[in-house]
Amino acid sequence: MPTVAIASEFLDAFARIPRAQQRKVREFTEKFKADPKSAAINYEKIHAVKDPKVRTVRIDQKYRAVVLHPEQGDVYVLMWVDNHDEAMAWAGNRLFEINPRTGALQVISVNEVQPSAPVAGPVSRSGLMAPFDDDLLLSFGVPAVLLPSVRAVQKPDELLLLTKHLPAEAAESLLWLAEGMPPEEVREAVASTPRDRVDPSDLGAALQHPDSRRRFVTIQTDHDLTSILDAPLEKWRVFLHPSQDRLVEKAFSGPARVTGGAGTGKTVVAMHRARHLAKTLCGEPGDKILFTTYTANLAQNVEHNLANLCGEERGRIEVVHLHAWAVRFLREQGLTFEVASPDDLDKCWQEALLAAEELDFDIGFLRQEWEQVVQANGIDSEADYLKVPRIGRGRTLSRPQRGRVWKVFEKYRLALNNRGKSEWGTVIRRAASLVGEKQPKLPYKAVVVDEAQDFHAEEWRLVRSLVPTGGNDIFIVGDAHQRIYGHKVALRNCGINIQGRSSKLRVNYRTTEQIRAWAMAMLHGVEIDDLDGERDDERGYKSLLSGPAPEVRRFASRSEERDFLGGKLKELLGGRSPEEICVVARTNKILKEDYQPVLGDLGIPHTLLGRNREGPGVRLATMHRVKGLEFPVMVLAGINAPVMPLRLASVEGDPTAKADHDERERSLLFVAATRARDLLIVTSWGNPSPFLPGEGGGG
Repeated sequence: MPTVAIASEFLDAFARIPRAQQRKVREFTEKFKADPKSAAINYEKIHAVKDPKVRTVRIDQKYRAVVLHPEQGDVYVLMWVDNHDEAMAWAGNRLFEINPRTGALQVISVNEVQPSAPVAGPVSRSGLMAPFDDDLLLSFGVPAVLLPSVRAVQKPDELLLLTKHLPAEAAESLLWLAEGMPPEEVREAVASTPRDRVDPSDLGAALQHPDSRRRFVTIQTDHDLTSILDAPLEKWRVFLHPSQDRLVEKAFSGPARVTGGAGTGKTVVAMHRARHLAKTLCGEPGDKILFTTYTANLAQNVEHNLANLCGEERGRIEVVHLHAWAVRFLREQGLTFEVASPDDLDKCWQEALLAAEELDFDIGFLRQEWEQVVQANGIDSEADYLKVPRIGRGRTLSRPQRGRVWKVFEKYRLALNNRGKSEWGTVIRRAASLVGEKQPKLPYKAVVVDEAQDFHAEEWRLVRSLVPTGGNDIFIVGDAHQRIYGHKVALRNCGINIQGRSSKLRVNYRTTEQIRAWAMAMLHGVEIDDLDGERDDERGYKSLLSGPAPEVRRFASRSEERDFLGGKLKELLGGRSPEEICVVARTNKILKEDYQPVLGDLGIPHTLLGRNREGPGVRLATMHRVKGLEFPVMVLAGINAPVMPLRLASVEGDPTAKADHDERERSLLFVAATRARDLLIVTSWGNPSPFLPGEGGGG
């Protein structure tokens, strides 16, 4: 039975073809998959090519497919599709080789780099890669023909420009080596090792190599082909980095944690993991994998993407954000309650303070004490509060002071009860308590947790109660750089032991290196945790994509900023569709009053993103709303000092609370910036935010 595979680049080319022509290409591809040996398929050799394995196939009078097919064997790879002349030029500029050291199938663009002749002996060791010998570089997948180009690199910026001409595994390895990461750690990060024996003619074996699978997919069924061609640019559904692939299918003896910077594909891994667990653990009718997140928007995004990723296993994956799960569960148990709104909470605190004795503490300190000490530790009595450690709080309290503070807390709880309201923390704790008491027969074989950095301690305890302790029970992904809701929590203190089962993703697939570096500079000097009480190691976090530096513009007045944004949007819309652009502000009020009128006055179609993303035009959104999304162009507008960080009266009287709030605000700006794929524009008027790099708050 012949093997048919499709290259990632074929999907890129297919997506660019006019929709009317895509139908013909799809029909050809379906016939090709059914029988690549059919007499109706006329393979033609190309004379002006560097690789004798390359053939072209006629689709119609205009279009040609480029196929990789050796003289021997039954393996066929669809590499490219285009107009006749463009297809010939593309094929003529590439080599398709099985790397003799790693065994991976590589596509090498030779003319763009203009390398010298293939290496016949040792190459002079000079430049950025001077500390490493040729054998080591070749073992990381550097094609021998490109080794002279690698040796010629003198600076990190030159290496970044070269990486687009290198196989991804080689590019990643060189960037990490240049950063100073030891070769053995690089080997672990790329999840691939050189092989003792490689058959340079065995294309079938090469396609099974982990590094090949990040750019080639072998088509197993007609459904596979249809789903791939239906969404050719959604490559996350098909191609995984070897380090991601390894995590998706690995058998863990208990809870496992995966961390990684923005754009490293954590959610992609989580979704593929959920599908894998649904296939392997759900053996009985009714068995489920629970996929949960902190917010409803993220759960909605994941549910949409899983519908595209999964086949029959989709019905065995339940997607719901944890608060919604807790509400549903409690109501199924016959409990009635209403969750307090922010306005309800403010009124209850004011009422508690009015009824309290004279205190040395303001409302900001008390609210933080309640959230970070009482709620986080599940405290219900004064006796427990008097003895609980107040770790992380900036101000010490004597025993008598704690007693007076507790009386305020009692009055606050009474105010809530009188209104028939419950805090989210109470709802979550009540759900966890009932699960523990009643031991209901839940259908979950495993829980997958996304955006783990935003979960609070009581939420982790609920997660732990939802599935029995055992192998593959909880799979956690998150990044503390993006913590915008929660506080630092050590998983081990919540009954979730991840020791020996922690992994890190390091390659940013979304943003360019220029945007990534700029965004990371905003967090310079901020100590980031690893979700388990230890400091996070940021080494090796890199992007292989290169582009323009972020455009950061500062204006004297609001009107000047608005004039600039109007002109910039018109310029961008000259070469992009409106849906590729997202304008972001800190709050909905600012977005609607300051920036939506700019688009309205210019007659630019736009959609304000709410619970859904439907609607035509430029996207308008708050920073919180874009979490989990990505856009080719991000415009962060109004990044002014009075707005970023947003001023909250509730934290002004407590230095520790204010520092914690400012850190979350800094992370929020980081999240918004790292939604950009190609271009990031940041504007401010008056005094710019101190968080912006170069304004006193960045690196």
